[in-house]
Amino acid sequence: MLKKMICAMALMGSALSSQAAVQGFDWTYTGFLPSYASESSPAPQYGPFNPNHVLQGRFYAEDLDNNGTFSTAEVTSFTIYGKSYMDCTGARRCDLFNLSYTPGSLLQFDAYDSTVSGTWGSGWWETTTRSYLAGASFYTVYENEWSLASTYRYTFTPETKFAISPVPEPQTWLMLGAGMALLGAVKRRRSRNA
Repeated sequence: MLKKMICAMALMGSALSSQAAVQGFDWTYTGFLPSYASESSPAPQYGPFNPNHVLQGRFYAEDLDNNGTFSTAEVTSFTIYGKSYMDCTGARRCDLFNLSYTPGSLLQFDAYDSTVSGTWGSGWWETTTRSYLAGASFYTVYENEWSLASTYRYTFTPETKFAISPVPEPQTWLMLGAGMALLGAVKRRRSRNA
């Protein structure tokens, strides 16, 4: 029994001492002012403020310069609604132009993606373009060969709420498992002695 407890303590110690340099964050912005515009009606038509519309994503970054702020060059992964904005293949093009996050402040980023289907002039072609500028707005533009382009935009307002939380790191789960194993061993020992 003593051997098991020593092993559990060693496991917990190694989990505590290991430090992952890359940190992950889940983030959301909630509440936007929606609008719609098209080539035939370019003046935006605004809808009522939608307090339930959510823009969400996740990013991983490493503070390489130890200044307490994560910047674009330090980001290893960035997703919006589960789609990567750093690793695009095939007909989808994307880019993360800018990111800045200091814990305790708002997440700032500028990201873009575009997907083209078909070939222009072939009788069937369409493209979907999305652009996200945190603090300003994000929009989707739909275009195809048969109709005029239309834009759906969501604008940030003072009522837009921001939330961010760290993604649990592997050593956190390791520590949890080690702690549970230790508690189980102690309970088992007590039940034997009773």
